Amino acid sequence: MKKYILGTMILGMGLLTSCSLDETPASAFTEEEAYQSSTLVYVNTVANIYSAIGNKFYGSDGSSVHTLQEFTSDATMLPGRQGDWVDGGKWQNLFLHFIDPTTNPLSDNWNNLYGLIGLCNNSIDKLEDLKSINEAAATYQYEVRAVRALCYYYLMDLFAQVPVVTSSKMSISDVAQSNRSDVFKFVVSELSECIPYLSEAQSQKTGEYYGRMTKAVAYMVMAKVALNAPVYTIDNTSATSYQAFVGDDKSRKSVASETLGQAVSSRGKSISITLDGTSRNAWETVIYCVDKITAQGYSLQANVTECFSTSNQSSVENIFTRPNDETTYRVEDYNVIRSLHYNHASALGKSAWNGACATVHEMNIFGYGTPEQDPRLSLFFFTGQDYVEQTGTTVDDGVGGVLEYLPLEAQVDYPKEGECDEVFKNAHVVKCGGARLKKYQYDLTSQTWNIGNQDLVIFRYADAVLMKAEAEYRNGTGNALADLNTIRERVGATPLTTLTLNDILNERMLELCWEGVRRQDQVRFCTFTQPTEDRFVGVWKNAVANNYVDDNQGYTNVYPIPSSVLSLNTSFKQNPGY
Repeated sequence: MKKYILGTMILGMGLLTSCSLDETPASAFTEEEAYQSSTLVYVNTVANIYSAIGNKFYGSDGSSVHTLQEFTSDATMLPGRQGDWVDGGKWQNLFLHFIDPTTNPLSDNWNNLYGLIGLCNNSIDKLEDLKSINEAAATYQYEVRAVRALCYYYLMDLFAQVPVVTSSKMSISDVAQSNRSDVFKFVVSELSECIPYLSEAQSQKTGEYYGRMTKAVAYMVMAKVALNAPVYTIDNTSATSYQAFVGDDKSRKSVASETLGQAVSSRGKSISITLDGTSRNAWETVIYCVDKITAQGYSLQANVTECFSTSNQSSVENIFTRPNDETTYRVEDYNVIRSLHYNHASALGKSAWNGACATVHEMNIFGYGTPEQDPRLSLFFFTGQDYVEQTGTTVDDGVGGVLEYLPLEAQVDYPKEGECDEVFKNAHVVKCGGARLKKYQYDLTSQTWNIGNQDLVIFRYADAVLMKAEAEYRNGTGNALADLNTIRERVGATPLTTLTLNDILNERMLELCWEGVRRQDQVRFCTFTQPTEDRFVGVWKNAVANNYVDDNQGYTNVYPIPSSVLSLNTSFKQNPGY
C-alpha cells in the first residue's frame, strides 16, 4: 500500500487543525449534509485555512515570516541588554547573518507554511470531488489555490529550493525538491489561472471576504513575485549563485550601487510573465498589477497612521490584513509589544519586554536629529521622551533615572563593565538604547497584553505605489519620480527632484519600516550582504552568539533548509554555503 501525505508531514511537520470560534466543522454533519449549500461548502473546505493562517505571516515569537524578513535586515535588531534577550544568541545570530539550520525560526516557518499548504491541498482535492454537485466548489477551489500560491511565494522567497506538493494524495516517492525557478513558474502559473475567478471585494473590510484572498490581493502577490523575479529565477546550485546580488560598499553606509542595480534591472527586462492573456517583462508586470489594484478602488489613506489603528478595517489603503481582535481572531503579536521598555508599557497598564528596536542605520536614513529628519520618524517610532504624549508623564528607566529612548545608542549587545571597555555603556543606555516601535496603535482597551484590536497589515497600497515607481525606474518608462513623491507628499516630506536606486530603497524603509519587506528589498537592491553602522567584522556580540558573516559570495541571500527537514527527507539537498 502506498503511503500518502496528509498535510505535508513528509516535509517535517504535523497537520494544523485550528478553527475559528464561529465555524462548524464538517464532522458535525453527515457527508451529504456537509456540502448541501455553498455556505457549508465554504465552511468545510475553505474557512479552516484562514483560521490556520493566524499569525503565521505576521506576529508570534520568532515563528512568523515577518521575523525572518525584519530581524536579519539592516533595520531591526533585538539587542542583548546585559541579562535580557540573549536567548542562546538566537536574535543576535539572525541579525549577524549566522543562520543555523537547526534553529526554530527556520523550522517553524517551514512547518507553518507547509501546514497551510497541506490544508489547501486537502481542500482543493475535496472541492474537485464536489464540482459535480455544487457549482460554488470551482470558485472556492480557485481561491484556495491562490492562497496556496501565496504560501509558495513565501517559501520560494525564504528557502529557494522547496518541494512543490500539489495534492494530499501525492505519494512520498513523488515528492522532490524543486529548483527555485520552477517554483517561480508554478506560482506565476497558479496566480494567472486563479485571478480571473477571484472576488473583486475588498479583503481588508469587514464582510463576507474579510481577510480572504481576493483579486486585488492576488494581483499584489503577483506584483511581489514579478518585482523579485531577477532573484527568484536564479537556481541556487552553488554558493556563488547570487554573486550578482553582493554589494560592493564596505564603508558601513550600505549604499545601493547604481551599477549593480542596473544589472538587476536588465535581468528583469528579459523575464517574461504572462498574465491576463498578455506577456510582459517583470517590470511591466509590476506596473500592470498595481494599475489593476488601483482600478479596484485602493488609494492612499489621508493619514498614514490610520492604516495601523484599531479602526483600520475601514482603510482604503490596506489591501490584505490578518483580522485581529481579542475575542474572535486573537493574533498574538509579540514582535510589536516587546519593543517597549517595561515601565513605558506599565504606565499604560500593559506588559512589555524591552526588546526590539530600530538600528542606528535606520535612524540615519530617517535623518534623526538633523534638519532633514523625515516626518515619519515621529509617527513610526518612540524617541527621546515623546512617549509622554501617550502616558501623560515621564517614567523611570528602572536604573535610577528618567526613561529616554536613545536612537543612536542601539547596538547588538551591551557588554558589562570590564568585558569590552570600547563599547561599554552605562545602565541607562543599556535599558534605553534604540528607538522603539510606534507604528501600530497600542490598544489600551484590550485586556490581553499581547493582542490588540488592530488588524495586522500584510500588503498596503503605499507599497504598491513604491513598487510601481521602482519598476518604472528599472524599466525606463513611466514617471517614477512623481509616483514616489506622492508617498512623500502625504506626510509632508520634501519632494525629491532627482531619483536613484538608493533613493528608492531608502524611501521603502521610510514608508514601510517594520512591515516585513526589508530583507527582500535589500536582496533585490544588492545591499543585504553589506556591512552597516550596526554590524561589521569585529562588532561586539555576546559570547554565546557567533561573529558577523561577511558574505562575499551571496549565499546568505537565501536561508538554509531546516535540518529537521533534511533529516526526514534524505533526498533533499541543503542550499549551498551552509
